[in-house]
Amino acid sequence: MTPLSLIKPMMHTNQKMRSMTLAVLLAAVALLPACSTVSVNKQTSAKTITDQRGNIVTDKKLSSDTASALLSAGLNEQACMQQFDLCLTHLTDSILNKHYRPALAIFAELHYAKARQLARSQACRDALSRPPLDPYYANAPLSAEDAKAQQQNTSRCLNDYQERLFDAVKSSYTYLFYDALVHDFEGADKASGQSQQQNRIPNNTDIQTQDIYNAASNDIITQLYKSADGTDKLMGEAQIEYLPITSSKHDSSEQAAIANLSPLTGKPTDQIKVMKIAVDDYQLGIYLPNETSYLQNAHKQASALADLVSTYELRLSGLNSISKRPGLGISLVASLDDRYTTTIRQLLASSLAGRLSYEQNSDSVNENESDPSSRIYPTGHLLLTGLIKPSGNSVLDTLSSRTLDIHLYNPYQTEHVNILGDNHPIAANFSAGYGLWLAENQLDGVGYLNLITRQPDARLPKLFMLEPYDPDKRVLIMLHGLASSPATWVNLTNDILNDDKLRDNYQVWQIFYPTNLPILENRYQIQRLINSTYAQTDPQGQNRASKNSVIISHSMGAVIARMMLSDDNLVDDLDSLDDQNLLSNSEKRQIRDALKASFGETELKERFELTTLPQVDTAVFLSAPFRGTDYADRWFTRALRRIVYLPVGLVKTVTDNLATIATQGDLAQNPLGALYLQNGASQLSDKSSFIQLTRDISINDRITYHSIIANNDSDITKGLAQMQPGNAKIDLSQAIKDEKDSHATNTSATDTADAANDKASTQPLVAAVTVDKNISQALTERLSDGIVPYTSAHLDGAASETIINGGHSIQSNPQTILTLRRILHKQLQE
Repeated sequence: MTPLSLIKPMMHTNQKMRSMTLAVLLAAVALLPACSTVSVNKQTSAKTITDQRGNIVTDKKLSSDTASALLSAGLNEQACMQQFDLCLTHLTDSILNKHYRPALAIFAELHYAKARQLARSQACRDALSRPPLDPYYANAPLSAEDAKAQQQNTSRCLNDYQERLFDAVKSSYTYLFYDALVHDFEGADKASGQSQQQNRIPNNTDIQTQDIYNAASNDIITQLYKSADGTDKLMGEAQIEYLPITSSKHDSSEQAAIANLSPLTGKPTDQIKVMKIAVDDYQLGIYLPNETSYLQNAHKQASALADLVSTYELRLSGLNSISKRPGLGISLVASLDDRYTTTIRQLLASSLAGRLSYEQNSDSVNENESDPSSRIYPTGHLLLTGLIKPSGNSVLDTLSSRTLDIHLYNPYQTEHVNILGDNHPIAANFSAGYGLWLAENQLDGVGYLNLITRQPDARLPKLFMLEPYDPDKRVLIMLHGLASSPATWVNLTNDILNDDKLRDNYQVWQIFYPTNLPILENRYQIQRLINSTYAQTDPQGQNRASKNSVIISHSMGAVIARMMLSDDNLVDDLDSLDDQNLLSNSEKRQIRDALKASFGETELKERFELTTLPQVDTAVFLSAPFRGTDYADRWFTRALRRIVYLPVGLVKTVTDNLATIATQGDLAQNPLGALYLQNGASQLSDKSSFIQLTRDISINDRITYHSIIANNDSDITKGLAQMQPGNAKIDLSQAIKDEKDSHATNTSATDTADAANDKASTQPLVAAVTVDKNISQALTERLSDGIVPYTSAHLDGAASETIINGGHSIQSNPQTILTLRRILHKQLQE
């Protein structure tokens, strides 16, 4: 074969090979992206932020930084949890950066992750299990050998659990205060120790590590208190020593608790060591504020506090907002053993028991109830902020410390704490104690039943302090209306707690009174109770709390509040009640003599001679029927009034002395007798003797008072706004329905004709108008909240008068609350 003939087949073969090679190369290039180790996909910014900020506390998985550190060290997360100590050693060897702070955050999270894993393990859960009840079936008791082995496993698990929690606290604490500690670890630059970085912007790791510090502190403190009372404990055997709290200044009386004195020498913000707890080889100290409210239980040597609940474990519903302060530490609520509670069951049980007792002994008198001091209730739910401080001034000393101090602060009094020479803000949840109190006490139900339940003795008013007494805060007294309770003030109270300025300057006292009592009697008893509270908290009247107090009152409560701010003598006006001359002078004298015999001349004088509360200088009246209402005389309210009972004891006391004059029914109808033989609901009628007697009483000149009046006709409110456009507030509390959406598919001639009406209907309503000039008579005659007309609620001389668009119960209206807050802010400036 010639060379040429050989070349042609070879050229053909080479071409085929080149084609095959090219195809393989193209296939390889096409497959390269599929084999890439990195791919790029889009995700939402919210997902990115969640991934960056999540950690073992928030997402129940390790943070991205900690997970990356494990991967870089060649460590598997599950294997790390199984061989935890060995994992920490390998991880330490893999961290080559001499700047130790980032490693502390990683170790803190790993310690807490291990603690959570141990808490879920069966060995630790066995500590919570009860002994078997049935010896014959699957839950039969273990043999002695198996029981001993289980006990050993449980003890080992509990010890490991608490060890990991303590290490999580120490590591996170060291990370958070790294700049204030001496850097004594290997390779540290000693010159950089205690170099303060005050202006460092917190990064994600700072926030995550603070979460771990708070979560681990929460577990330690709550578990220690569970261990102290022996229930549901996940801590090893704790040896508790209660420290004696003795001082000549200490007063364990109820009066000291109401005044919330400092039992020991020093300031209320001082921390008093009340307990020492030994857990394994750790020594823990428990510190409480130097205030009677907080130390009274510790003084009994029974416990530092009872029923300690973390706000981590509370979900407060029914509040318009949650009042919080950001900072270090965990928010807690301690419920005192001897706190007062009121429930419907208690009311019904006491009513039945009291009636039986009354029938057996008609001369029985509830002496304790008659003493106002027995009806003053300091808060039974104390707010606390818990911080755990390991001992040590250097990084290594802190990490190896076996001494931890647990400080529990009163967040009302303490806003900052000093840690290693620097002040740091502490956290607080101001709504938690208030929410627990409302949930525990069935105030609304009890308030209504107080009105309609026949009771042997008068349920006299009670005063509740919503925080420990503070001598440096002004007092805000809240007085509810007919068939109501302190629960009516929930939104207002919570908004005050949520306003830093108001919370720091006001403390709230709420009055709970039975609205079936005659209003004159209620005024007397409420004022007596308030005077007693001021006397017990500040006998000399020198505290800021005894000056510039404010009364906020609604409906019947406003009628009572006005009488407590007046110096009129109602005895002088008694003769004017008998306009029809139904009674002779002799009969009038007999009735007055009988009333004196019922109460005693001095007590009767105190009921009819009004005296202004000296501590109060500001009042706000909401929907106040000062001149009564015809609503109380309509057929359905007349029917309701028939089931509103006076206390049996009160009726008997008065009628026994009047029985020689007339029958009880006759007395209730004549003008003088009606003052004490008509219930509170009946006395709100504009035709009642009580309204005739009190409608024109004057308020003391030194009192600044404001009126907030409801109006249920939005057109009238709009008219007022047009007269005074600068004083109107637009209602944006609800979205306005867009009529165009409902007519989008039906554009007929009718729609065109209704266009103007549709446009008008989408205009926002007027929510409130502050009145600064006289309203025309044409408007005042129509202005009403449906129950109380404007002409009854209006008072000449008010510092401000605000018309709120809404019905009678405006105390929870956002515009009402905003108006009240403005008034309080203004009072602080004056």
